[in-house]
Amino acid sequence: MSKDSPRAGRGRAAAVPEGLYQPPPVVEVPEDGGSPVARFTGEDGRECVFRFEELPLPGMHLDFAYALGVRIGPGGGCRTQRAASCQWQSIKRFLLLLDRLPVPPQRVEDLRARHLEQYLMSRRKTCSEKSARRDLQGLLRIVRALPGQDRLDRTAADYAGQRGHGVDAQQEVRPGYSDREFQAVMAAARSDVAAIRDRIAAGESLLRRFLEAPDSLTPAEREQGVRLEAMARTGRVQVDYRGLSAGEYPAACYAQARQLFVIDPDLAPLLIYAAGLSGRNPETLKELPAEHRLLEERAVAVMLTKRRRGKANSRASVHWSVDPDRDLRTMGSFYLLLHRMMARSRAFSHTASVWSIWAGSGRGGARHAATAGHCGPFDAELARKLKLGAWADRHGLVGDDGAPLEMLVTRVKKTVEARTAKRVGGHLPSARLTNTALTSFAHYLRADPFITEWAADVLTEAITDAEHHARDVVIRLGGADSKAVPQTVFLSCFSCSNALVLERHLPALLALADALREDLQRQDVEQWTARHGTTWQILTRDILPRFSPAQHAAAAQRKPLLPLDLLDGPKESP
Repeated sequence: MSKDSPRAGRGRAAAVPEGLYQPPPVVEVPEDGGSPVARFTGEDGRECVFRFEELPLPGMHLDFAYALGVRIGPGGGCRTQRAASCQWQSIKRFLLLLDRLPVPPQRVEDLRARHLEQYLMSRRKTCSEKSARRDLQGLLRIVRALPGQDRLDRTAADYAGQRGHGVDAQQEVRPGYSDREFQAVMAAARSDVAAIRDRIAAGESLLRRFLEAPDSLTPAEREQGVRLEAMARTGRVQVDYRGLSAGEYPAACYAQARQLFVIDPDLAPLLIYAAGLSGRNPETLKELPAEHRLLEERAVAVMLTKRRRGKANSRASVHWSVDPDRDLRTMGSFYLLLHRMMARSRAFSHTASVWSIWAGSGRGGARHAATAGHCGPFDAELARKLKLGAWADRHGLVGDDGAPLEMLVTRVKKTVEARTAKRVGGHLPSARLTNTALTSFAHYLRADPFITEWAADVLTEAITDAEHHARDVVIRLGGADSKAVPQTVFLSCFSCSNALVLERHLPALLALADALREDLQRQDVEQWTARHGTTWQILTRDILPRFSPAQHAAAAQRKPLLPLDLLDGPKESP
């Protein structure tokens, strides 16, 4: 392509490579007839390889490999490594299940509807109903993508094409944390983050003193300074193994590495605290880049990756405020703290992410031997195990119900959304942090019990305030004293089509109905009808039938005494 080719823009076509472009195949079949291999590359650049030689029933490998290629290929529905892995797990579990049958099917032509039903039943044994049905959905997408659909048995094809298999199969919505729970979580995370910061600062201070004035150190400090200098220069952990048994080596390596580097156990509190400060999704936080711009020491500009928006809107620039004196107060200051603490590790891992850790001396060290054991923890995959439950247990975090607190970063994000909505009085355009107002309401606020309770309190206060204002208007126009206005004036509201009747009004309404019945026994029917007929019609036909028998029974136990002369409203002052 010529360097002088015009850039793409409004009214101009994008430049394309010269010649024929042939994308690499998603599914590769060895020439010797071995099992196929499917390769996936996500939109975020993360890759994974799925090898069918690991699975039983080789007669089905090629067909299922083709179907997997349709699902994870450029035109498929899987855009991330996690989504592609879920499709692979569906195939793997299904073939393993079929292989355990007394007479397993050997080709896709042998598949029957009962095999798909058995898959659903097997999933129900190990997970919830919703998860089982969600797994079945994933398998049916694969079955519908099998080549040569006319080869499938009619029962299997009909079952795969039926609607309703995924009814209510979405994951149960978890609410955010209460104010007490959130404060406890953030306090625990903050204490850990401060400890990590002080720990690395102490190691850096000792290293600096060793390089500048080694004679001022004690012999033990000089010996530690030698090891720290070698670690800073090579990235490899230097440990004095004298007097240690072999079983104590890993702990000694971690104890030494944590003097200059962030390690795996540090990720849980760091990520939780970042979510609590920023209100961002864990996926977005895990992909925080190291590249940034510092704006006059007052703000930091970072380009974030926002998933589920499509390629065109997957990146957005944000500006976080910086507090130079308190690095744990704002997200901008905390981001710069992360950048500083993991700078040494990034020099060896060469990751573009702000996250970089020393991965350990075991399997992690062997996998990252070329980088002295350092890696971007979320570069290969976002689903790294952070052991959040163990972290919460270590801090003794409990929920409002007294049970151990379920620790999820997504719940922290939802809590921040809810707290922001409360702070701005429920005005969603002002409350939204990372989503549109509609998305914030539909996915974060609507089903949250703490938001529901808060909204009910706000509504009750608004109704009470409106009632007081209405009573003030009646008093002002009638010239009456506020103390002379009874607390049970209903008739003035019944004629209004916008009147709001709540369950707390039901006891007084039942008392009103009883009083009207008693008055009917004492008065002439025509007089009673002229005075109370309209009220009786509205009360007995429009209002009371809207409450359930159970509500009526509960309200009947709390009926107040209601003198009938109070129903006429405020009296004129003599």
